[in-house]
Amino acid sequence: MFLNRLLLFIMALCLGSLLVRMHLPIPFLLGGLLTALLCKTLTHRSDVSWPKQWREYALMVAGYGIGSTFTSDTWNNFLAELVGVAEATIVILAASIALAFVTAKLARENLKSCIMGMLPGGMTLTMLLCEDDKEVNPNVVMVMQVLRLLGVVITVPFLVIWLLNAHVTGSSVALPNHGGMHWLVVVPLSVLGSFIATKIHMPTPRLLGPILATAAFSVFAGGVQPVPFWLMAAAQASIGLFMGMQLDADRIVKTEKMVPYILIGTAILIVVSIGMANVLAARYGFSLVTAFLAMAPGGIAEMSLAGMSMGENVSIILTYQLVRVLVINIFIPPLLSCWFKAKQA
Repeated sequence: MFLNRLLLFIMALCLGSLLVRMHLPIPFLLGGLLTALLCKTLTHRSDVSWPKQWREYALMVAGYGIGSTFTSDTWNNFLAELVGVAEATIVILAASIALAFVTAKLARENLKSCIMGMLPGGMTLTMLLCEDDKEVNPNVVMVMQVLRLLGVVITVPFLVIWLLNAHVTGSSVALPNHGGMHWLVVVPLSVLGSFIATKIHMPTPRLLGPILATAAFSVFAGGVQPVPFWLMAAAQASIGLFMGMQLDADRIVKTEKMVPYILIGTAILIVVSIGMANVLAARYGFSLVTAFLAMAPGGIAEMSLAGMSMGENVSIILTYQLVRVLVINIFIPPLLSCWFKAKQA
């Protein structure tokens, strides 16, 4: 099993290196994702997997890399754009819930399952909720979340290049070094942030803990150095491999009638994101690419890494993505619980 995983990892790095030469964004994450999908498709082996714990360690590295881009302007940007952040969060959540209603009606599936499956950025928590809620179909939630995330991660970087004329200025692996505290000194603080985030039950603690801890230290210390190229490349490949492995053929067969609605819903969410991105870019003056990556219904790590590779304002992207994830994880579950209990009463 270990040798199979090592071979997968080497293949992901090789494919990622090829994507670097093709000047594509988030190359090693895409390399891991495509490697996993090819393995699942061509070998049809159910025993091939990627350990979640390895993905967790990789998220901590990505969290450090994202947090290291923070400056003292980040908090000021958040306060200045508070109205826009609230509007963007409400718009994308409203669109997601509306699409969940349509999907549930057309596919004749459980409404709560569709809402949890369509929510952008809430994959970790929604899957945990499935374990405690017998009314939710975990197959539906998993397939909807994975297909949405894969669709966004694969299509968004190409859309911003082809439609918005963005340019890849780096690989999102070789992060710019502006000086500051050496990364080996700060990494223990990042690990501590992950530990604290886990203890206080923060959503996606292995990612958000290091982001917040590193960002706070970066602002306080006047900057921190990025992790080496090889470490960020390995982290991206590991995250991509885990994502690709979640798309189980048996789950898709059980929910195949929903796949077209999921793909169409994801495309609509991307269109809504582009529309809202135009509003934000015109109002606040940052680039349309930054606004689109901030709005895109993907993941914090994936969209932030894409922003790094295109030289965009990562602090803005992270602010919008982070607020949305926190709102989804903190407010949506109790609201859904109250709503469905009221309907049953």
